[in-house]
Amino acid sequence: MKTRLWKVTGTTVAMLVIMTCSAFASEGPGGMPAKEIVPVAELDEAGVSTVYEEEFDGIVDGFRTDETQVAEQAEAVAEEQAAPAPEPAPAPAQTQSYSQDDLEVLAHVLCGEAHTYPDEEQRYVGSVVLNRVKHRAYPNTIRGVVFQKGQYACTWDGNYYRQPTEANYRNAKWLLENGSILPANVVYQSKARQGSGTYVSTKYHKYCYY
Repeated sequence: MKTRLWKVTGTTVAMLVIMTCSAFASEGPGGMPAKEIVPVAELDEAGVSTVYEEEFDGIVDGFRTDETQVAEQAEAVAEEQAAPAPEPAPAPAQTQSYSQDDLEVLAHVLCGEAHTYPDEEQRYVGSVVLNRVKHRAYPNTIRGVVFQKGQYACTWDGNYYRQPTEANYRNAKWLLENGSILPANVVYQSKARQGSGTYVSTKYHKYCYY
């Protein structure tokens, strides 16, 4: 913004007052004061310095111009009304992949080892199977773990081949989607203590560390 400013030095205040009074002393037609135009040159000679078309930042002797205030207020309002950036959508929960064979084998071993036991007990049994799949000492598939020679009695006493209950399928599916509920190195499920120590004992089994 460009504004024309008149800078009046302290030594010329009295002269300006005299010139103004002189202007009003002369009356024009009808008793109205005559207008007197003072040439810029005379103002300069009188010690009144003039500044034309000077660029300035909207602040004059400590005061802000109205336009500067309006601009700053508009900017502040715009910032307040600006909508916050939307938060990124949370990543979808990842579920573990499994095959239909995994579901069938796990449901059958739950049926054979914990047929009508409470859900927690069934999930303990299934968790041992899942832990073994990831353990270096056992096969890396559910079928391989369940049918490993000498491991699960239900595979040779016939209980594995019974029809799994709805609860057996539900718990098998839950485990396949959510994973083991036992510590990773709990890989034994038996009536007696095995391995390096017992993690938890129930009225049905002991679940022991490798």
